[in-house]
Amino acid sequence: MNKIKIIITLVLVLLVGIFAGALGTRIYLGYQMEGSHPTRSRTPEERVRKIVKKLVDDLRLDAAQTVEVKKVVTEMEARATAFRVSYEPELRRIYEESFQRINEKLTDEQKKRLRARQEKFSQRYNAYYFRSLRMAQKAIPDAAELKVRLGLDAAQESQIAAILNDQRAGQATIIERYEKADQPDLTAVSAELAEVRKTALNRIAAVLTPEQLTRYGER
Repeated sequence: MNKIKIIITLVLVLLVGIFAGALGTRIYLGYQMEGSHPTRSRTPEERVRKIVKKLVDDLRLDAAQTVEVKKVVTEMEARATAFRVSYEPELRRIYEESFQRINEKLTDEQKKRLRARQEKFSQRYNAYYFRSLRMAQKAIPDAAELKVRLGLDAAQESQIAAILNDQRAGQATIIERYEKADQPDLTAVSAELAEVRKTALNRIAAVLTPEQLTRYGER
């Protein structure tokens, strides 16, 4: 079973790595130029269901294997989403600067139409972005999982569980706060989430042994 999980994870992560950059560009330009609605795109949850179904059908997985594979695929999707959203603020900045240059070439009427399109796009894209951030939070490991993988004792498991809960709560608060803003600063969102992750990692490092910390980093 472990061999199957490793193979599935490696293959799917490789595919995500190949297509992630192109996907981000295609999504952004598609929404900006074509007015596509983010909710029409396949959500992370829908992608997980589709991948799991494909694996169940192709590999003829039994019920127990399906449960385990779904866990792996859900974690993979969360980690891939976390990777994508980490560079999207910079991606958005590049495109907005470019469209500002385009704006300088337009008539007043054209500028008005472009501005209306961008305002509509921003609302839709922000909804997509924050939904993705929530999916990315599922990549935060579970203390029970770490207990098995790292060989945590009872005291370590309790401390790690508290740290991870603080990380989840802290990042959820940041996401909720910025999501309510009319014009959220995505760069600031990313920076604050990164700071919470850094704080959690430093606290975790103080609890784990050097060997455990190395294995934790191999995740």
